[in-house]
Amino acid sequence: MRRAARGARRTAGGDNPAVGLAGWVFADALLALTIIGLAAGGAVHAGIGESKAVAATVAPAVVQPTPAPTVTVTAPAPAPVEAPPMPAGVAQAPVVVSISVDGTDDEAVRAAVAGAVGELAAQGRRAAFVLTFGTATSPGAGTALARRVNAQLDVAAPAVFAGSAKRDFWRAVNADSPHPGVVQLELYLIQ
Repeated sequence: MRRAARGARRTAGGDNPAVGLAGWVFADALLALTIIGLAAGGAVHAGIGESKAVAATVAPAVVQPTPAPTVTVTAPAPAPVEAPPMPAGVAQAPVVVSISVDGTDDEAVRAAVAGAVGELAAQGRRAAFVLTFGTATSPGAGTALARRVNAQLDVAAPAVFAGSAKRDFWRAVNADSPHPGVVQLELYLIQ
């Protein structure tokens, strides 16, 4: 068996050079057809007549549009339609309540929550979901504080919190919330 020399070039069709040339033949045929098509487009205009073909390309005839008749219909103004009442949904802006629960027992937490949302309960408002932020110096302590308050919400004010989704978050001690042990409740109410 004979091996090809190292730098020898192999064609796409193996040893058959005709296969390698097929792509070039196709490209040349496509180029020839394109040139013939462009030339044939000019021949179509040449058969019309020289003067008409030149006149059509230089100054096309101007067509004056005919005005369409206008019809004016006056109808009585429709009576104003009252918008249907909005379906129940969740308010986009939360009601924010802050309570201090540092060092208090669960009974004191329930009393603080009931006092903070007493007006909402009197109005019959319900929370769809509650985001609870426990202020602390570390994330673990903050979320634990928020979890502790969330566990007391249904007992403290069942008319407001029963069935609502509750989530625990940490709020860092900073200029906006300088005191640890403060819990901020963001209540998103059902409209």
